[in-house]
Amino acid sequence: MDKEKWTEIFREAGFSDEDMHNWHKAFEKLYPEMHQAFLEHIRVGQDEIAKIREWSK
Repeated sequence: MDKEKWTEIFREAGFSDEDMHNWHKAFEKLYPEMHQAFLEHIRVGQDEIAKIREWSK
């Protein structure tokens, strides 16, 4: 599973961009280390991970 497949699943489930942002915010707030590991697992680059985690705070 990569980033594109996860995004496809979220879209199919009815998630908007705002919903996905809120999902990242909750993940970062509750489990920041696991959020980092998840993003690495789905092969997001380190620069993009830093941006995602910053706007998730």
